[in-house]
Amino acid sequence: MALRDYKKSVVTKVDPVPWLSEEDRKRFHTAENWYNKKYPKLNITFPRYELDVKDFKDNPHTAFSIYHSDVRSILNTKNFRLPVFKGETDDEIALKVLRWAMNPELAGLVPTTASLEEKMKAGDLVYVADNESTAWNKHNLHDIEDKLWHALWNGELVDVNSLVARRNEIVNEYWSYSYQTFMRGYGDCEDGAILMYDILRKSGIPAWKLRINAGYVNNPDGSLKYHPNGIRKGGHAWLTYYVESQFWKGKYKREDKWVVLDWCNGNKYAGDTKTPLDEREKWSTEIYDKDLMFSFNEEHCWSTSIGKLEMGGLFHVEGCPVLEGKVELPPKLKARAAVLGLQEQKMKDDYAKKHLCTCQIKK
Repeated sequence: MALRDYKKSVVTKVDPVPWLSEEDRKRFHTAENWYNKKYPKLNITFPRYELDVKDFKDNPHTAFSIYHSDVRSILNTKNFRLPVFKGETDDEIALKVLRWAMNPELAGLVPTTASLEEKMKAGDLVYVADNESTAWNKHNLHDIEDKLWHALWNGELVDVNSLVARRNEIVNEYWSYSYQTFMRGYGDCEDGAILMYDILRKSGIPAWKLRINAGYVNNPDGSLKYHPNGIRKGGHAWLTYYVESQFWKGKYKREDKWVVLDWCNGNKYAGDTKTPLDEREKWSTEIYDKDLMFSFNEEHCWSTSIGKLEMGGLFHVEGCPVLEGKVELPPKLKARAAVLGLQEQKMKDDYAKKHLCTCQIKK
């Protein structure tokens, strides 16, 4: 027996490093170091839409610009208005934040037929999809419907192609900063995950213990029902949290684990606001697809995708031509877009996704 085994103290027993082998002991010094280097890193962007075009008053349906932003830039945005949670341990704080953010419908606090206002009164965060909440989505849809019904009632001719093309401009993926989601009281899966991340960071949880994951679940609501076309998976984003255990499997390895803090899904823990995090199972692949597109915190972005993403076109890997911002529409397509009154930057972005993007998996 080695001398270190005779001298091993209680303090050593709670060393937060889940060593996997003696070789790992020589390479890494902390769990943070281990997990930061465990997976390959990759720079990835998300689409950021901003209402910053000058003609918003006259042309609100075209008044936005598209920025492909580093996914890490959405996290840990300082805001004194976000709440702070306290607890004796990080685990207690994390569970309190999950409880605060939990969808009241999934928690059984309100019926599924409740109105948005009733749901918001019952809890602090309500799930609302992007296509129901983004300003220019609603403007486009209402404007299109008004023109169609006006034409129907008054026997007028309408350029259906133009309206259909306008409908294709609708933005169905919008990532909100934490302060936006907090002030609104609603958002979709990544909005809630981002908000929880920032509240946890403000409450003292270190960044390395938190990761937002982008991938797939069998169904975004956590159900196991089969879709008519046979597809069981839906795109989803969820937060995972590192639980440090005091139980040891062996000489050098502890039973530390990553658990899901999913405010609008949670699989078997959907609506569960009581089970302590250290008593929960590590994040399951029964619902959550183990083949993540990527995961990230404010410091790093990890991906084993080798630069090819299933949602390429929406997300882009560093080096993709789409990110160079030098996209030009073919003359005929540009002229047609002008006739239909389409937002040129959105047309350029859609064209680049289809014809220039090199980071998406081709179906």
